Amino acid sequence: MVRLAARLPLLLLAVCARSAPSGGVTGTWAGHVTDPHGGSSVLTLSLRARGDTLTGTVAGPGGLEAAPAIERGRIAGDRVTFEIGLKRPDGSTSTFAFAVTVAGDRMQGTVSKVAEGMSVPFTATRTSSSVQAARAAPADDTQPPDLHGSNPTPQDAQAATLAAFTRYEVVGLGILSYANRDFDDFILALIRNPAFPDKVNDIVVECGNSLYQPVLDRYIAGEDVPLSEVRRAWRNTTQPFCGVTTFYEELFPLVRRINRGLAPGKQLRVLAGDPPVDWSRVKTLEDGRAFEDRDANIASVMEKEVLAKHRKALMIFGARHLMHGGGGAVGRYEAGGYPNVTFVVIAHNGFGNGTPLARYNGELERRMAAWPVPSLVPFRGAWLDDLAYRYFFPDERGGRISARVDGYLYLGPGDQLLNDPIPARAVLDTAYMAELQRRADIRGGALGAAAILREAADSSVFFNGPPEPPAAGERRGRVTRHE
Repeated sequence: MVRLAARLPLLLLAVCARSAPSGGVTGTWAGHVTDPHGGSSVLTLSLRARGDTLTGTVAGPGGLEAAPAIERGRIAGDRVTFEIGLKRPDGSTSTFAFAVTVAGDRMQGTVSKVAEGMSVPFTATRTSSSVQAARAAPADDTQPPDLHGSNPTPQDAQAATLAAFTRYEVVGLGILSYANRDFDDFILALIRNPAFPDKVNDIVVECGNSLYQPVLDRYIAGEDVPLSEVRRAWRNTTQPFCGVTTFYEELFPLVRRINRGLAPGKQLRVLAGDPPVDWSRVKTLEDGRAFEDRDANIASVMEKEVLAKHRKALMIFGARHLMHGGGGAVGRYEAGGYPNVTFVVIAHNGFGNGTPLARYNGELERRMAAWPVPSLVPFRGAWLDDLAYRYFFPDERGGRISARVDGYLYLGPGDQLLNDPIPARAVLDTAYMAELQRRADIRGGALGAAAILREAADSSVFFNGPPEPPAAGERRGRVTRHE
C-alpha cells in the first residue's frame, strides 16, 4: 500500500458531497480515501462534537499510525470541516483538509492536500456512537478467505451479457472507477456485436448531461449535427472526468455509425443519465445544489424512457449506481415498482485493494488463471460469494455480494489491466480547460485544468499498481478519475 501522504497529491476528485439532513457526528467512523485504480487507504475517525466545534483523531496507514489530532474542526449544520497534519521525513508537515456532508450514519466529501489544492473522494460509515469504541480490525480484515462455493463455469462475456436480455429488461455494466481501457474495450466490442441491436434498444450512460438529450437524439439518429455540438453532452456533466476520457469520444460516434446500417425500428438510442445542469447559469456552489442527487435523475430517466416503455437497456455506470438495494439508481427504481428487471455486473479490479485483504489477491486470482478473457460468471453459489464484501468494495461492509450484484466480469489479472489516457483533444482545448477550472473553483478544488495537465503528463500505462520506473529526472504518477 502506498502511504497516504504520498498518494493524496496524485488523486483527483470527480464527485461532489451531497447536501443531506444534519446528523450527529460524535462517534467512531470507518472511512476511506481511494483512487479509481484500486489504491486505497482505510481510516478510523474518532470524533466528538461540542456545539459547532469538532475534536478527535484520525488513524490509518503510513503517517497516520500515530492518530494525529484534528485541528480547526467546525460543524455547520450537516457540513463538517477539519484538518490533520502529517509529518514528513524531513520534519516538515503536510496538511490535509477534510470537508464532508453528514447524513445519519454516513458521511461523504473530500480530502485535500492543502499545499497543492488537489482532492480525493472520502466516505465513512459510523461504527459506534461512542468515541471509546474499540478500533480493532474486524475479522474479515485479517482472516484468510473461507471458501465453500463451487468453481463457476466462465462464459463468453459477450454471449452471456446478450443472453441476459432474454430474462431481464436491463443489464448494468459497472466498475468501481473509470479510465480502465479493458473495460472500455469490452463495451465497445459488445456494442459492435451484430446481435446487439436485436437484444437492446437503449444505451444509458453516466457521462451524459440530460439537458442535451434532444441534440444527442438527433446526432445518434444520424442527422446533420456536428460532433462539436453533441460533445457538450459528455463534457458538461456534473462529473469532470467525463470530459477527459477517450471512451465517450469513441462511444457516441460508434453508435451513430452503427445506426447507419440499421432499419429505423432497430436503431439504438443513447440516453443521458446525469442531471440537466446548465453550467452557464452555475455561478456559486448553491447554484449547483439542485443537480447533486444524480441517482434520482438516473432512476427517473430509466423509469420514463426505458421501463415504462418496455424497452431493453444497457446501463454503463459506476458500480454503486447499479447495485440492488440501497440508494443507487437501480435500487431506487426497484423500490419504485420495477423489481427483478435488472442484471447487475461488476468488473474485476483485484481483490481487497488498499486493505489488509489484498494480501490474498494472488491466491484468489490463481483460481481464475484459466478463465478466458473476457468472461462472465454468476456470484450466487460460487466461491466468489463466500468472500467478505470488502474484497469487492474496500470502503464498505455488507452481507453477501450476491445480494447486491449478479455477475462478475473478468478482464484479466488486476495488475495487467491498462489505463485509459486523457485525450489530447481535451487537454489542448484551452477554452474547455478554462471552463473546467471555473467549475473547480466553484466546487472547491475539484478537477481543475492544472491538475488535468499535470496528471496527463504523469499517467501510467497500467490501471493498477505502480507505473513503469521513470527515466532519471522524470516524474511520473498515474491518471485518476472517479466514478
